[in-house]
Amino acid sequence: MDTVCIAVVGAGVIGLSTAACISQLVPRCTVTVISDRFTPDTTSNVAAGMLIPHKYADTPVPTQKRWFRETFEHLSEIAKSAEAADVGVHLVSGWQIFRSVPAEEVPFWADVVLGFRKMTEAELKRFPQYVFGQAFTTLKCETSAYLPWLERRAIGLL
Repeated sequence: MDTVCIAVVGAGVIGLSTAACISQLVPRCTVTVISDRFTPDTTSNVAAGMLIPHKYADTPVPTQKRWFRETFEHLSEIAKSAEAADVGVHLVSGWQIFRSVPAEEVPFWADVVLGFRKMTEAELKRFPQYVFGQAFTTLKCETSAYLPWLERRAIGLL
């Protein structure tokens, strides 16, 4: 069987994640990442990300929930690993607060994150300009550490 050559455009979180997955899932392939910038000079490098999905009208909610659950489970495994600190993935708890009550007080992803609940009145008093809030634990990804790790995975060094 011939070697398959695959090109991935972009060296941010999406591009490097795609390259890493392809290199693991496609036997006998070479993956080339094409980008005008690589870590540490990408837009992704300066943005840490908390895993909280947003609903997209053109994508069925069950599909979005599956994507979110798979991502949450994947990052949770990394957060539990011995290399979590070096990779920059860890659990973080916090609040999401709103100036008006959202149409969905319990979002589709509430049973995926850890400990989802509505904030109490006492908690909301800390934020007098807000009328509704949610408390939960999710994952945070420090991309300044995560991107170099993904890059090493994509080229097969991990």
